[in-house]
Amino acid sequence: MTNLLLKVTQELRGSKSLKYLAEIETAPFRSREEVLSSQWQSLAKLLAHAEAKVPYYRELFKNLGMRSSDIQTWSDFSKLPILTKDIIRERGKDLVRDDVALTDLSQHHSGGSTGIPLNFYRDKDYMDVSEAGTFRNLRQCGWKPGEMIGFFWGGNERLYRMSRLEFEARQQLRRMYQFDPFHSGSEELASWVKRWERLRPTVALGYASTIARFASFISRSGKLAAPLKGVFTTAEKLYPEQREIISTVFRCKVFDCYGSSEVQNIAAECPNGRMHINADFVVLETDNHDQEETGSSPFLVTSLQNYAMPFIRYRNEDAGELSDDVCDCGNGFPLMKLSIGRVSDNFYLPCGRVVHGEFFTHLMYGSRGIDSFQFYQSAPDCITLFVVPSSADAVAGFEDTLRNAEQQIRDLTPAKLHIEIKQVANIPLSAAGKHRFTRSDVNANDVSETCGVAS
Repeated sequence: MTNLLLKVTQELRGSKSLKYLAEIETAPFRSREEVLSSQWQSLAKLLAHAEAKVPYYRELFKNLGMRSSDIQTWSDFSKLPILTKDIIRERGKDLVRDDVALTDLSQHHSGGSTGIPLNFYRDKDYMDVSEAGTFRNLRQCGWKPGEMIGFFWGGNERLYRMSRLEFEARQQLRRMYQFDPFHSGSEELASWVKRWERLRPTVALGYASTIARFASFISRSGKLAAPLKGVFTTAEKLYPEQREIISTVFRCKVFDCYGSSEVQNIAAECPNGRMHINADFVVLETDNHDQEETGSSPFLVTSLQNYAMPFIRYRNEDAGELSDDVCDCGNGFPLMKLSIGRVSDNFYLPCGRVVHGEFFTHLMYGSRGIDSFQFYQSAPDCITLFVVPSSADAVAGFEDTLRNAEQQIRDLTPAKLHIEIKQVANIPLSAAGKHRFTRSDVNANDVSETCGVAS
């Protein structure tokens, strides 16, 4: 019955996700030779499209004195120039296919690991096949389409404008109930437990830190959570202690998934705990000219599914290692290890409200005139926003963004906050060489627990 409900909802939405799921579900279980052959065919098709339809790549191939059809081997492909975040910022519109109007595409934003905001475009087909990829990940643990998913993901203005009745109906129809990490203090978590018991999801999906905090809350409350078929973490680094509490409370395996805003569904863990590259979604290389002492190298990722704005040999600022091993789980997709991923701190406000760091990051998405930014919490009532302007005359262009960000932060809590905005020349990288969008020196023990639950 729930599967039928999901099918009807998908048809009403005009979504092809379930159709794509049927097409890709068995792809990981082909032989390694079939996997790589199919991947190469997809890459050749993408390169031909990029040369014909995308101004940036049309110019690139012309300047190289070659055609996309001249790329006959992986060695040939590795000679194509690397796509960087700076190039995307400077040539963004030229990276979009020229036979489709921008108004027919959806614009998305990402900060990226360097702290430089990026704007990029996708079409609906990419979103549908990406959702199919997520469904395929969930199928590993026995999840069936239509079974309820507990979805731990940040809300947005469209969701916040919905009435409670409209919100509940939407979650039930889409079979994916959203728990908002942007509002996740102790009282919110208590309300989540009641809702969780009523919904009885089969799997959980979302921010690793929020799911781990929810599991810890259940454990401390003395309640026994119904076992799940699996928990799938994404969007940020999963730490061993988080994996342990999640698997203990929900009595299931935890599957870590790797992707980004710019390129989704890069890799996912199998039941054996090994990370498989989704070879029908991406080509993943390492930039061995910039290898670290640990043996890890920066990733270069090519999205095989985004025809609206192709990312080819894109350096996403994450790092890891590729492996030639073959996993005995039956999945023929190649293996990788992720060494450096995104870290986003939770902010603990004076009244006890907890806000996932992605809330703050989203405040700056799409802003102009900003090279880099960081939100830093030094005390429960003290938040500093560091901003690196792109130029001296760019300041006026982002004043409205900064005022709006400050107001939205103040709206999070009735408590008095000291918010300071500082323009700086640069923001230091972490010890791992990564930019931190959000950094907090505050933990749960530093705050009281007196906030009310958000409506």
